[in-house]
Amino acid sequence: MLEFKLSRRGLLGAATSAAIASAFPAPFVRAQSERRIVFWHSYSQKERSDHMRLVANRFEQANPGVKVDIEVVPWPAFPQKWPAAAAAGTLPDVTILLAENAVPMSLAGALLPMDDVLASLGGADAFKGNIAIATGRFRDQQISIPHYVHNRLLVYRKDRLAEAGLKPPVTWDDALNAAVATTRAPDHFGWIPKLAKGDVGGGYLLWMMTRSANGSFFDKDGNVSFDSQPVRDATQFIIEIARKSGGPGVTDYKISDNFNLVNSGKTSLAEDSAAIVAGAAQKAPDVAAQLDATFMPKRERVGNLMGGISVALPKGSNPEDGNAFAKFLFTEENYLPFLLTIPLFMFPALKSAEGPAFFDNPTIQRFRNVVDVTLTGLQDSTLAGMEDGLNPYAGPVFNSYAVEDMFQRILLQDEPVEQAVAQTAKAIEKVVGDVKTRLDRG
Repeated sequence: MLEFKLSRRGLLGAATSAAIASAFPAPFVRAQSERRIVFWHSYSQKERSDHMRLVANRFEQANPGVKVDIEVVPWPAFPQKWPAAAAAGTLPDVTILLAENAVPMSLAGALLPMDDVLASLGGADAFKGNIAIATGRFRDQQISIPHYVHNRLLVYRKDRLAEAGLKPPVTWDDALNAAVATTRAPDHFGWIPKLAKGDVGGGYLLWMMTRSANGSFFDKDGNVSFDSQPVRDATQFIIEIARKSGGPGVTDYKISDNFNLVNSGKTSLAEDSAAIVAGAAQKAPDVAAQLDATFMPKRERVGNLMGGISVALPKGSNPEDGNAFAKFLFTEENYLPFLLTIPLFMFPALKSAEGPAFFDNPTIQRFRNVVDVTLTGLQDSTLAGMEDGLNPYAGPVFNSYAVEDMFQRILLQDEPVEQAVAQTAKAIEKVVGDVKTRLDRG
């Protein structure tokens, strides 16, 4: 056991220091010692990561004595990382996160409210449509603020559709026909869905197709409605796409593989945001010249899926500076330049950023149809599983990878679709039940 002894001189020194400290106001004392902000983000691309470092440097210069430490946390790792950090008392002060991940964090008591940050930015009306409320308002508190948004699209190769004598797909049947017609194995395939284990690609795609059939994973009260005809029909559609146009190893691809699949020409169609076109414009310009996008194929409607990437304030060790840094991310000098670090990758959440400076960008102009489809889709778009508002069960369900496991069983073990959907519904109900139990305890 360690013992600490304090001499009379040390005691007097401590008393003197305390007297000096008490003679000055708290902000003065606070400014004399270095204050550390821990900032997590998932912007792994060099352009976006470098910009976040630049913003952090600007904040440090404007706030002497503050040091911003940045950690890049990959998107798939976040749902596991924050609970571990919460248990260890090492949560960051500011984080970028998928909007749906803010709900379980809030329920766990791991987030600070952001109502004052929202007010400082002009309130919910300063943001496009209803996205500030739809993606960040939970139990009468603002738990996150949208940093940027995008919408899932069906990106296609114009040259391959033209060669097949086809127009951009509109319906499920159109999409299946296009996927089959643009498959030239083993050189390239029509549509390679992302169905790998440990990824949310299968869950997102199934939700979009279920939504387009006027179904959902949950009813308006948050009850599981997975074992339904719209889910079964959507599952069957995706299975046909995978078997008829996905090629070998179709169960191995993750969302992050889309860039390589598109840039290499391996796939003719891809479900993704405009970011996939942005990546091609940078890395594969010849391929990008052949890319365009349309809405995801519909049965009864388009199942628009919003990507909401948000800022939140976890309960870290420096809430005061963390709050100020969160506001700083949205200032004019930082926000629009961030959106244009990789044009098409990110779309404005703030209305003020959606002006000439955004639309006059050469890449935005070049792919204006992709931009217009994105912006139109965002008018009728929601987070996955949250079409009736923020849902505490959606994030845990998608992060359980139950849907991806279902696709693996169907494709690799020939499990019948109806049986697989019923079994997956039970797995989802268990996830929801576990969340409800934790809520009751809380």
